[in-house]
Amino acid sequence: MKIQYILLFILFSLVQCTSKTSIDPFDFPNNGKPQYELVGEKIYFPEVLSPWKIDQKEEFLIIQESYKIPSDKPLIHLIKKKSLTLFASKGVIGEGPGQLTDADIFDPGLSDSTFWINAVMSKKMAQFNLYDTSRLSIREFRQPESMLFAYMMYLTKEETFMCLVADTPNKLTEYDFDGKKVGGYGTWEQIPGQPEMDNFLLMTYNKGRLKSNKEKRFYVKASFYRDRIEIFDYQTKTFTNVDGPRKELPPAQISGSGSNSALVFSMDQKYGHKDVAVSERFIYSLYSGRSQQDIQKTGRDSETVFVLSKKGEVISKLMLNKSIRGLTVDESLGKIYGITTDEDPGIAVFDIPKELLKN
Repeated sequence: MKIQYILLFILFSLVQCTSKTSIDPFDFPNNGKPQYELVGEKIYFPEVLSPWKIDQKEEFLIIQESYKIPSDKPLIHLIKKKSLTLFASKGVIGEGPGQLTDADIFDPGLSDSTFWINAVMSKKMAQFNLYDTSRLSIREFRQPESMLFAYMMYLTKEETFMCLVADTPNKLTEYDFDGKKVGGYGTWEQIPGQPEMDNFLLMTYNKGRLKSNKEKRFYVKASFYRDRIEIFDYQTKTFTNVDGPRKELPPAQISGSGSNSALVFSMDQKYGHKDVAVSERFIYSLYSGRSQQDIQKTGRDSETVFVLSKKGEVISKLMLNKSIRGLTVDESLGKIYGITTDEDPGIAVFDIPKELLKN
């Protein structure tokens, strides 16, 4: 009889362990993690014409305009976080010295008093002073031929560049300022049932928004088409993948062949993670779950933020009362900032739950 009790206890323990490990980390509230409803306030700035991306450094929000704005208007706006007032506008549209063709990627850089903007169209990175009111950049870096296919770049603490590259087997590639390859990290995983996908098509399938933070230790990519967050630890040179909420892989068709091939997703294919912010404590991923058709019809894009640890543990789910298309976070102020998707877009400000920051 004693042996039977022992066997039953072991069996019960195994069932309990199995049930615990099988819990979907994105299955709120069944995963036991907290979720919160956040009510945001919208602030409108008439100087901001077509806000596209948002980031932050020190006491400022950095707003990047779409390249479709009039050519005589500035591409970048610095807004004071505490007063939510415009401090300065920067970025002269053009291809001359100190000018930019577009403001695609913000990089906090390595100095407290400057930041970088990557102009993808002209393959140039431009450094700006954070505290003056000049619209021109103070330093430039033009991508050499060896970095021609690098389309998303961030500085590292070693004064090299960490890049997404369009046609390479590596998920991330590191270059120095001379354009020499320093290292390649991670390799693309083949998509089941589609062995014909080359490096370029696999890159497209895994396309997303790459972000780093001031400390430059973690580089995080949130994928648009598949529900995957990839956390790269620059110190250990390792990746942590977090898949979800959807586990299934999105269908995609290959159009053309050879060097002319491209990957095509249907208009009713729902997007996954649209943006990401890497803060001192957590990673904040902005999740859409809507197709391009839905977004165009309703004007609503993303209203969910998943909070993760740097190790990839899902911490919380935040449900926003306003639709946004980009986000940045200041944990010291306890704020989430986003660009609204309504007819006259502005900046939405949400309070991070105090209980979340106590953890």
